[in-house]
Amino acid sequence: MGMVKLLPEEVVRRIAAGEVILRPASVVKELIENSLDAGAKRIKVEVKSGGKNLIRVTDDGCGMDRDDVLLAVSRYATSKLTSVEDLSKIQTYGFRGEALAAIAAVSRMSIETNTDEGLPGIRLEVEGGEIKEIAETARAKGTTVTVRMLFFNLPVRRGFLKSEGYELRLALEVFRNYCIAFPGVGFEFISNERSLVKLYPVEKVRDRLYALFEKKMVEGMVEVKIDNPLIGLYGFFTAPSQVKGVAEVQAIFFNQRPVRSQVVNRAVYDGYGPMPTGSQPNFILFLQTDPSRLDVNVHPTKQEVRFADERFLFDFVAEAVRKGLGIEKRSEWSETGLLQSGMIIEEESGPSDFWQLHNSYIFAEVASGYVIVDQHAAHERILFEELLSSEKIKPQGLLFPFTLELKADEFEAYERISEKLQRMGLETKLFSGNTVVVETIPSGAFLGKDELREFFAELPKISSAQVQLFEELAKLIACKGAVKAGQRLSREEMASLINRLFACREPYFCPHGRPVIIKITFEDLARRFGRI
Repeated sequence: MGMVKLLPEEVVRRIAAGEVILRPASVVKELIENSLDAGAKRIKVEVKSGGKNLIRVTDDGCGMDRDDVLLAVSRYATSKLTSVEDLSKIQTYGFRGEALAAIAAVSRMSIETNTDEGLPGIRLEVEGGEIKEIAETARAKGTTVTVRMLFFNLPVRRGFLKSEGYELRLALEVFRNYCIAFPGVGFEFISNERSLVKLYPVEKVRDRLYALFEKKMVEGMVEVKIDNPLIGLYGFFTAPSQVKGVAEVQAIFFNQRPVRSQVVNRAVYDGYGPMPTGSQPNFILFLQTDPSRLDVNVHPTKQEVRFADERFLFDFVAEAVRKGLGIEKRSEWSETGLLQSGMIIEEESGPSDFWQLHNSYIFAEVASGYVIVDQHAAHERILFEELLSSEKIKPQGLLFPFTLELKADEFEAYERISEKLQRMGLETKLFSGNTVVVETIPSGAFLGKDELREFFAELPKISSAQVQLFEELAKLIACKGAVKAGQRLSREEMASLINRLFACREPYFCPHGRPVIIKITFEDLARRFGRI
């Protein structure tokens, strides 16, 4: 065994930085939080190459003096803590110096700041954690932090960053969350010198949502407010009748901090109760509680939190969602017991006949018993194999073409793969700006405007460098274009679906690997009824 040695300070800095700064979105998060803690009312974020080459955040906050800015790039320096006890009651976003020091350790960073327009400001240049220059500069009150060449001194780490479009999407998602949490602050996001989002201060969260999302989506959300001595809940939830396949936003805030919480996420879904397969509600949820009940230091980036009593938290959120949306809690008996009221048998049936259960599952009699087919998964498999078989793809013209305005990351993804979409029967043309007109869809696919909206929302998640790009696109089109759970089918349509399914190369699993068919034999039934 070799000798145990202390790591050089430079290595320690880089390791510590890696715990906080994972990618450009991490930098955007930390710098926006610093601006908000500084009392900023206007925040501008600029990126180039998805943030890999440049991230700049400018604010009109209180600024820093010479001593503050020097301390801010030193490890363990913070304006937030004075004692150990303060760790349990943090109400600001975090440790300003820790964040800036972490960013400075893995980039070429400059800070320009001023506390008073009547006095000279300060400019600090740092490279890889080492201060290169400090000088006076003329600038307005506030702070500008510029981060160039993130991970320039960690080439392996830099090499693990994804495409420009992918990193941009993550940075925009982080930016959007703070826009939602702070409607009274003006925000702007600029990518490659093009303004993608510009928001003026508004009074209410709902007003900010109208500026960020489609009007139809926001109008379909119910505002919910529930108070409890331990915790308060305020938010917006998709009305049960408006739940679609892909959620545009699922955001959780604890004391205005955007966080991830599996407990809260599961509680929201529990509150909604059973939904059609693949359905995902939009929700924006603000939880307010005493900071001493919240552990924000579970994760180095403070993106995950832990509440003092997570069982109470789950029950409170689930019940609040039910109460706010007027959903009656279904008992275990009503979920699983009353099969006779759930089974729909339209008329007297004869042999190789079909039935639908809850307009979602097809029952078909076979010689050894019966099979249950998930109609959505079955149609997914059929469309997927047809899309991969060029001779079976036939574009189906739309009488009234659909016009869709895409978000910046959606449009970038679309531009990269529009030619491949045309080969799959999805023919489009540009209208103006980021607006796309869909003129044809693959024959046999159920692709309305809502499904196409969901399809384009998913496109940025597919990398254009993927070896299996064509297959991934086929999966996505099949998923959005397949017959939905809850859609009533005629007996002829059921028969056609079953026949086409068994003509597939792999009929037993959908493209995502979920089972399509469950077979129940007479022997299985006899065993369940205690006959054998």
